[in-house]
Amino acid sequence: EDYPEDVTAQFVGRFGIEEGAANRVYKIVLKDDLKFDNGDAITATDFVESYKRLLNPKAANYRADSHFSGNLVIAGARPYALQGSEVVTGARDIYKTWDAAKVDPAIIFDLMSDNSGFAKFGVGNGYANYKDDTYGWAGLLYAYGAIPTKDYASPLQDKNWAEIEADASLKEIWDTIIGWWQTEPNEELDFFGRYDQMPEYAWEDVGFLANEEENALYIVNEKELTGFYLLYSLSSDFYLVHTETYDNCETTEAGVYANSYGTSADTYVGFGPYKLTSFVADNHAKFEKNTYWHGYADPENAKYYHTTHVSIQQVSNAETRLEMFLAGDLDAYGLQAKDMEDYQGSPYTYYTDGDSTWYVALNPHFDNLRAAQVAESEEVGYEVNKTILTVKEFRQALSFSIDRAAYALALDPLGGTAKALFGNMIISDPLTGTAYRTTEQAKDVILKFWGLDGEVGGDGLFETKDEAIASINGYDLAGAQALFNEAYAIAVEKGLISEAAIESGEWKIHIMIGQPGSGTSAYYNDGYELLKKVWTDAVVGTALEGRLVFEQSQPLGPSGFADYLRNNSVDVLFGVGWTGSSLDPFGLMEAYVSPNYQYDPGWDTSATTLDVKVTDLDGRTYMLRGSVYDWGYTVLGGGDFEAKVIDHEGKDTGDTVWISAGANCAADIRLEILAAVEGAVLQQYDMIPINLDASAALKGMQIKYGTEEYVFGVGRGGIKYMTYHYTDAEWEAFVASNGGTLNYK
Repeated sequence: EDYPEDVTAQFVGRFGIEEGAANRVYKIVLKDDLKFDNGDAITATDFVESYKRLLNPKAANYRADSHFSGNLVIAGARPYALQGSEVVTGARDIYKTWDAAKVDPAIIFDLMSDNSGFAKFGVGNGYANYKDDTYGWAGLLYAYGAIPTKDYASPLQDKNWAEIEADASLKEIWDTIIGWWQTEPNEELDFFGRYDQMPEYAWEDVGFLANEEENALYIVNEKELTGFYLLYSLSSDFYLVHTETYDNCETTEAGVYANSYGTSADTYVGFGPYKLTSFVADNHAKFEKNTYWHGYADPENAKYYHTTHVSIQQVSNAETRLEMFLAGDLDAYGLQAKDMEDYQGSPYTYYTDGDSTWYVALNPHFDNLRAAQVAESEEVGYEVNKTILTVKEFRQALSFSIDRAAYALALDPLGGTAKALFGNMIISDPLTGTAYRTTEQAKDVILKFWGLDGEVGGDGLFETKDEAIASINGYDLAGAQALFNEAYAIAVEKGLISEAAIESGEWKIHIMIGQPGSGTSAYYNDGYELLKKVWTDAVVGTALEGRLVFEQSQPLGPSGFADYLRNNSVDVLFGVGWTGSSLDPFGLMEAYVSPNYQYDPGWDTSATTLDVKVTDLDGRTYMLRGSVYDWGYTVLGGGDFEAKVIDHEGKDTGDTVWISAGANCAADIRLEILAAVEGAVLQQYDMIPINLDASAALKGMQIKYGTEEYVFGVGRGGIKYMTYHYTDAEWEAFVASNGGTLNYK
């Protein structure tokens, strides 16, 4: 009915809210004419009941964690959704400092954890090549001479701190390990963690409430939130479902919960301007106007929504889609690379910049790679190597081998060269429309990553930062070949390639390139051939010449394909990335640093140190130290973090500063942290930016857009603003009069 109202004062004493708090609880009064498309009323209670089902612990819904992090963290949502499950917590997440007398004596020692283990321990980070299935990170310690045998640390495994302190022999082993490992205070925390069974949690303690008398929602956030990002966070439907239909779709067999809601027209009840009338999976969806939609009662909408019916068909083959479009059966057609010669100059062609960056994504997770190469070696009869992907120099070489301009010309003629994580359409200040890439912080991180930070002004090669950035194409064949040779030398030194294989010459590097989608995509099929040729040619004249063997995977489907990379069923994915959050790059960074979303779970961001220069924090400038995870998830997400203060020599001063850089933080501080984290992610070379999202589409002669100019976030108006030059009958006659095939060239 109106903007959200701050009612925090009414909740003092609940949800941890203290006297004087503000901007934590918001009241949203709903319109009284809201209805589902079957005529049932929609009230505040429907929103609350829907949200309760989203968080249902038995369902384990994929989007249940949507409000566990970021700007909007609804009080109690996480413990309610996770109740009954086992949660694993690293000691670093429990304690800020190590005090042997004060830490919980029940915390458990672990050297068998990998980077996805409960502690996400720093042990092994950067040394994954020494992880051993039998001995865990003890393999690392043994390889560096810290312990006399691999078995030396075994007595400590799964012992708690109390047991270790009480047993002299265990304590001696512990002192040996930490004596070698420790270079900074509190690194004892790297080895310990805790398993917790999440207790039962009452729904009444979740901060998502309904007031039936006022038909109002009360939303309780864990932290203060105001301004644009408050409205941005609240501009969703909060996963509203028709609960009676939803509940009728529930089944539980052998203890496994399932729900078929939304899998057919009969199992879905909507609430938007159009109503689903027919749906067949992988075939079609049909809609007509929803007469119960509240918006049609708004006089302003009388001039909009001219469309009465919508028919969507799934047609995988682009040539068939083009034939249908030219025959007048489709209102729009997304142009493919091969179409551009005929239609790039057409008056019906509309160009649109997107907000996504597309990557070549790699997963250098040693354990999984090694398991895969052992299995493949037995199958082919010679030594297969995959673990070279764990060598950063090899990943860098793959990146420098790709001519981004040639890539775009062959696969995506509209896409621009990607030079960092975020492209030109990501907005860092929505109130001013400032694009992140235009800020000084974002420019500096690109220049540093590509080695041009000292080439601007003065005696540098470029007069301005923009000029330097414009020169970057990401392609350096000579540099790539030098890196391939360096990677080979490192792989030999670390024993990733056996001496026997080197002596016999009977070894190959097998790289499986994933194929998202159904297998019919020209982009992924042609892209596979392109990358195969690019990388095969790039190693000519290097120590890896003739050693690369490529294979394309079976079709991975339209979703979930990142899981195949995470478990190393494939080694490389290309043309993949993240979309959405174009107005909140600070929140989007979670996708790159959180193990819940990372394409590469082998990179432990919580154990990777990052120093960030923060200016004008309480009137002072600091160099602060934390982990990539701390900066990219906790701090940018609005959480409080105690960062170490570093001196000009990079040494820990022993002082700390509490910092939070959520939505209410000063813009320059947020940008400094965001750029620093972006640089850290780029330096991993596991998400290699290749090209920027852009598209071109033919607009049918029957339709007219609301605006010819593209408006960021709104497009050209969509169905709401679309009008028509012909009725359907007139359109059929027009197509027939043109011989049944229209000319859009």
